Formats: sequence, structure tokens, C-alpha cells
Amino acid sequence: MSVGAATRGTPRNARSLSRSWYDSPALTAQTTDSLPETLSLLPSTAPPKRVLSTSTSSIAKKEPLNLAKIANAVMYGVINSILTIPCMYGYAAIIFSHHDFVTFMPSLSKLVIFSSVVHQVMFTLLSSLPFAIGQVQDAGLIFLSAIATSICTSLGADVSVEAKVSTVVVIIGIATAALGLCLVLLGRFKLAGLVSYLPMPVVGGYLAYIGLFCLYAGLSLSTGLVINDFTSLLQLWDVHYIILSIPGLLGGLLLLVVSQRCDNSFALPACILGLPVAFFVVMWVAGVSMEETREYGWVSPDAPPASFFELFNLFDFSQVYWSQLPRQLTTWLGMVFVVAFSSCLDVAAIEMDMGSQLDINHEFKSVGWSNVVSGLFGGYTGSYIFSQTIFTYRSKTDSRIVGVCVIIAEFAIVLLPLSVMSFVPRFFFAATLIFIAIDLMVEWLVHVYHKVLLREYVVLWLSFIAINWVSLELGMLLGIFFAIINFLLGYSQVRVVNRVFRKSTAVRNWAQRNTLAQKQDAIVYLELHGYLFFGSSVQILEDVQHAVLVAKKYARAPITSSARSGRHENYSVPMTPVAVVEVPVECLNGGEAPETVGLPTEYVVMDFSRVSGMDATAARSSLMILQQLCKSHNIRVLFADVLPDIRELLLQNEIADHASFFENADIALEWCENQLLDPTMKEVKRHVSMRVLLNRFMGEPDDSQCFEGVDMFFRKHTVPEEHMFYRVGDYPERFYFLASGRVALYMNQDGSSAQQKTLHLLEHVIPGAMFGEVDFFGRQYRHMAAKAVEKCTVFELSRRDYEAMEQRMPQVWNRLREVVIQSMALCITNTSTITNCNNSSNML
Repeated sequence: MSVGAATRGTPRNARSLSRSWYDSPALTAQTTDSLPETLSLLPSTAPPKRVLSTSTSSIAKKEPLNLAKIANAVMYGVINSILTIPCMYGYAAIIFSHHDFVTFMPSLSKLVIFSSVVHQVMFTLLSSLPFAIGQVQDAGLIFLSAIATSICTSLGADVSVEAKVSTVVVIIGIATAALGLCLVLLGRFKLAGLVSYLPMPVVGGYLAYIGLFCLYAGLSLSTGLVINDFTSLLQLWDVHYIILSIPGLLGGLLLLVVSQRCDNSFALPACILGLPVAFFVVMWVAGVSMEETREYGWVSPDAPPASFFELFNLFDFSQVYWSQLPRQLTTWLGMVFVVAFSSCLDVAAIEMDMGSQLDINHEFKSVGWSNVVSGLFGGYTGSYIFSQTIFTYRSKTDSRIVGVCVIIAEFAIVLLPLSVMSFVPRFFFAATLIFIAIDLMVEWLVHVYHKVLLREYVVLWLSFIAINWVSLELGMLLGIFFAIINFLLGYSQVRVVNRVFRKSTAVRNWAQRNTLAQKQDAIVYLELHGYLFFGSSVQILEDVQHAVLVAKKYARAPITSSARSGRHENYSVPMTPVAVVEVPVECLNGGEAPETVGLPTEYVVMDFSRVSGMDATAARSSLMILQQLCKSHNIRVLFADVLPDIRELLLQNEIADHASFFENADIALEWCENQLLDPTMKEVKRHVSMRVLLNRFMGEPDDSQCFEGVDMFFRKHTVPEEHMFYRVGDYPERFYFLASGRVALYMNQDGSSAQQKTLHLLEHVIPGAMFGEVDFFGRQYRHMAAKAVEKCTVFELSRRDYEAMEQRMPQVWNRLREVVIQSMALCITNTSTITNCNNSSNML
């Protein structure tokens, strides 16, 4: 595993050998500055000075440069080899920690190194990154160890050790190849994003467990004991074993300090090489022989070397117990998800550090084919080694020679006719593992606290404890369960109901808009978001009850109609403002309302356009109770833009009837507005007189003389469906009053007046209203387009006729201008009020 969530601001990579030793911002500058010094040490191969042609001189300049690049690549290849090879011995100790593998460790250790050779060959050939380092990786170690231990335990003492080893190496090889095939398919079908469903806190707990397991393996290497849990740690309470453990612990701490404190990129490799050198110097000064060190336990007992061809003797298919293969399925599935998740984050972290995008699906296929080939050779799971890949990238070494050098160095160890562990102190390999252990555990159990939410931190620790307390597979399943509980707790606190002050897109006449402006609080519009489930039902009910207002029981009945007097009593809206009587109100749940006096709610519109789903618990425990409460106060609840399955759920539970559903929120709001208007305002019949239409527009009697003589200036037109009255960018030479039909108003997405752009529906005009007047009186190019959505009858006033009206009938002209000004002013006032209310609601 490389980075906990490199692209989400979560913890850094807790990875293979180290992370922090390459994290210093001064690394790139330091490496670049040191490069000339390195190059100056190279022996000069240039010929003596002589007169050269231009082309010959150019070739002479390129030769030293190419040699310098090759030498630099070789140098970083050697450094990477120093960093990787000790880890492979430690990884072998982790995978084959069962006591049955003790006599086979020389061969098994070389098999792990050979697997790294295969991985590096594949990454060097397939990766889009020429500097890529790919090795056996720590992410799958525990799963491989679990498979090996499970097989040995299951077979029992009656089966020979040789048969156990053959069964383990063959099944692990098959598991690795199958895992690689899964990664190839994920990359092939561009499904790499699926692995991100594994919760990061669970992965963090697993990485911390890897760190703890590396600590066990390090102590086991130092002492020669089998240490794989807390109980086995008690074996260390012996002076002899404590002495053997101290150098490994101190060496791991030293490597950690050097990696975090030293900016020089050569410091850590030098420190790693210095550990065995220091041991042999002390041994020489003390006059201690190699046999004495082996006898005390500083060095592993002398074992016969394992040749390269002996590795294949481990694969004795005749002794394989194939019945063990299906028993490892659950462990294998967990390994697939974790290794895939690790590889995905590796690529993302490399992308972030490089500042350029990589094809994650291609890199997945590269990792997959590497594991397929490794598995076919009996190898182990691997992926990018993030730390060393970035280290090489920052060194400006853009060459595959680095990978070739790592291949040669590791393969040389495999071919070496001796057992390295019989000549190198145990604490040397233990120190690298303890270094990784401390780094992983501190990063994921301590430092991660500041990078995740508190609940996620608790989930991480619970996952870590669960993996240690029970088995690896069950522990990760428990971790996923904890993550689900955390998600439910967090999601249940998300505000899923939002009160929004909104009116329909219907463009009405002045009188209707004036009435609705006074009564808009009688309509409560609520937007619901996300998935409505049992955890959010209580919050939904509380939020809706707080938004809905009802008259207090001791208050007189609310008056929702307009006050009328004098000659206007038979008409809906006079030229003076509507008098609306407000009453003391309270919230639906009996709580105090934001304002003690106001209009009681008559309609509740619930917009489900952003709701992805709802369960029965949320429906019955919130919406059913809400519906019952609203019915008791004569409040109508409407549902807009509801998914079919949610609609069916509400109908089956008798929460709503068919008449309560609307196609979208705009239609529902328009229906509510129509109910608030008086019956005389609900229907505007087809008019033959513009004078009557204007009188009705202002709420005057049909026989009013206010607009006498205006008909001669308006032209009546009947247009078919799809007729365009004007387009965006046209110069406004006329505006219209709609007598019958319906007109849609469209606007550019960006609000500009440019032509030939994508339009979206802004409003629709209903009979009795006017349209096109804003641009007409503003004398600006039109920002909207108007199109008939059905057969329409309109009255048109051109600019020439408007100017003629001013000359011939100035009083009527003034009244018409006042009508337009009042209409636009009311529209602006309503819009500003709604905007301010929404802003205030969002701040609550």
C-alpha cells in the first residue's frame, strides 16, 4: 500500500521501505546540485584537442553527456537495489512465518527475490513511467502469510513438510496470477474506480496491522523465535533475547531518524550498508569469530546454499493438496481488493507528485500483467513501490536503465551460490522491517489523527483492533461494518430538507402578482436531497414541522382573502395594496415560530428531484406522520418530481393519492398559486378588446374608462404553435399582451445576448400577462427569446404605435407606462425578497 488517500488529503504513504526520506522539498534541488559533482568524477574519454568540424564537435559533446546520463542511471539503480534487497528477506520472513518453513528459508527467500525480479522486468517493459520501480509489495503480505499459515495448520502434523511447502508455493502462485488477471480485467474494462469503494479507515487499520506484523517479523528475525501475536511476545522476556533484539530496534529507529532528518538522498542507503559494516568492525575489534556469532544467535546458522534451479524443486505438483485451494477463496478476495486499492492509490500519488495525469487503467493493466507472470513463476503479489519510484523521478533520471540495474542486482543475489542470511547479521534485516513497522504504525495510528474526522479515526482503530483480535478476513469485514455504521451516523446528520422561497415560472398580470406577493408565505416549498432512510426520518419530520406554520389555537381564524371596499369589492385586486390579515402562528410541532404573527401555511410542496431513493421506514415514520398532522390543520401536501418506486411506496402506504403528485416543482407551485387566487382571477377568457385586458391586468372593472381608446394602437394576432415572437439578440421593436394560449421564455445559459447559443427555459407566460416589455423599454438587445407552446392570441404594441400614442393620447400613454413600471417594479421587489429570504434561510 502506498498512500492512504493521496488525492483526498489523507495520510501519506506507509510504504515498502520508507516515505519520509524522499519527502523533503529540498531533495530535488539537492539532487540537481550534486549532479555536476558526480559527473566531474567520471573519467574523461574525450580525445585530445584538435580542430573539428561542426558536426564532429556536436557528436563529441553528446558522447560525454550520454555517458553521464547512463552513469547517473546506474548509480540510482544501485541505490534502489540497496533499498529493495534487504526488504525482500524481511518480506520472506513475514510470508513464511510458520515454523514448518524454517529449513526451507534459503530457497523461499530467494524465491521472493526472484519474484521481485519478475515484477521489475514487467514494470520496466510495460509501465508508461521509465523510472518505475515495481517489487513484491507490502500490501498483500499479510494475506499471503495468512494463506501459508492456514494451509500448514489445516494439513496438520501428519503431512510431510515437503508437501506443505509445495502446496503453499503452488497455491500462492495461483492466487497471485488470478489476482493479476482481475487487475488486467479492471484496467481493460476501465473499472479501476471500483476499488475506491473500500473505506480508507479500514485500509488504514490494515496498514497499521502490516506495521505491527513487520515488528513481529523483525523481532522474530533478530531472535530466531516464532513471534506472530501478542502472546508470543512474552518469549522475549529473557536477557539473551532482549540483547539480540536491541540492535534491530535501535537500527530501525536510526533508519527512521535518518529518513526524516537527513535531506541527502544518499544518507539512507549509506546507513543501511553501514549496519552490517559496523557489526563486522565490532566483531573484528572484539576478536569474535563467525562461529561464535552464530552460536550466540547474531547470525543465522550456516545452511547449504540454494541454487537457482533448486527453487523449482519446491514446486512438486505430485505432493500438492488441491483441496486447500478453495479454502483460501475469502482470503484471496480480500487480497484482491486491498492490492487493487493499494495500486490505485500508488498511481494517484505518483500523479500528484509528478503534476501530470496518468492513464490509471493502463497502469492497472501493467500491474495486473506483472502479477500474472509473477504468479506463473510461483511468485508473490507486487505493485509500484511508490517511494522509490518518486525518488528516482525526482533525481531527473528518466531512464529504464535504473530498472535494469535493479533486475541485475536482484538476479545476482538469486544466482549467488551461498545463503546470504548465514553471513549477514540478523538484526540487519530486522532493522529494515522494524523501520517500516514504526513508520507505518506512527503514520496510521498517530499522525493520521489530524488528517481524518474523529469518527473515521475511531473506525481506523476499531479496524486495527478487530484484525488483531480475530482473523484478518473477519477483522476487515468488521472494519467495513464499522465504516458503514460511521457513514449512517454521519449521513443521518446531513440536512436533507432545505426550505427555499420560490415562486412558479408563470408570468402573470400585475393584479395576480400583487396578490401572490402578499400571500406567498402560505406556500412552503421544500427541497429534499440524497437518500431518505430510517436514520434521517426524525430529522425530516423535525425540519418540515419547523417550516410549516399554523394558527395558534386561541387565535381567530386566519384570513387568506383580500380585503375589499368601495367600488372594487367585486374585483380581485384594486390599484391599492392588498390588505392581508395576519394572525398569531406557531410551528406545526407547537414550537415558537420565527415570527410570532404571520400567514398560516396552506400548501406544502416537497420537491423530490434530488432524492435518489427512500426506504419504507422514512416514508412511514416521517411523511405519514407529517401528512396526518397537515390534514388536521387543513394543509395540502404535494409531491413533485418523484421517482416511480418512491411514488409507488407513498401510494401503497396511503401517504398520498394520485392527485398529490406533480411532474415537477414548477407545475406544483403554479397549481398552489392558482388556488390562492380568487375565482375571478383563475380564468382569463379570450378577449376581443385590449382595453378589457389592461383593466383586468390591473384589477380594474371591465368597463373602467382608464384605458379608453387604447385599442387603436394595439394589433391583434393569432399565431400557431412554435411561432417565434423574438429571438435572443434581436432589437426590441415591440412587446406583447397574451390574451390566450401559452408562451415560453428562453434565455442563454450564460445570460448573454449572443445568438446561436444553447437556450434554457426561464419562464412561461399565461393569459392576461405581458412579455417583452423589459427590453422594449430598456432599449437593449433582447436577452430572452419568446416562443408559442400552443396556439396563442396576442396584442402587439410596436415602438412606432407607442410613440404615436404619446402624441395623440398622452393620458392613456402615461397610464400604460405606469402599468409597465409598476409591473417591473413588483417583479424586482418579489425577486429581491425571495433572494433575501433564501440567503437568510441558508445562514440558519
